Amino acid sequence: MTLTATVPVPAPRLLPAANLPLWLVTMPTSSPTGARGEQTFAVRALTYAEALTTAAATAHAHPALRHRRGARIDTTAARATLHH
Repeated sequence: MTLTATVPVPAPRLLPAANLPLWLVTMPTSSPTGARGEQTFAVRALTYAEALTTAAATAHAHPALRHRRGARIDTTAARATLHH
């Protein structure tokens, strides 16, 4: 007879979005005429990397595209700041 013991693994705790840290992610923009600017996204994410990924997805959504009025956005140059 063989007995095996397993250590119970706790289930991952999922935080409601409202409990996640708030990040401000800013990305540079440039218009077809050469004007430069920035667009900032407020996103909730657990980590810096998740904040950048979420903001990049939001940057390519229709409302953000319409807000920029044709300006290109550089998601690779994004920077995030944890909002206190």
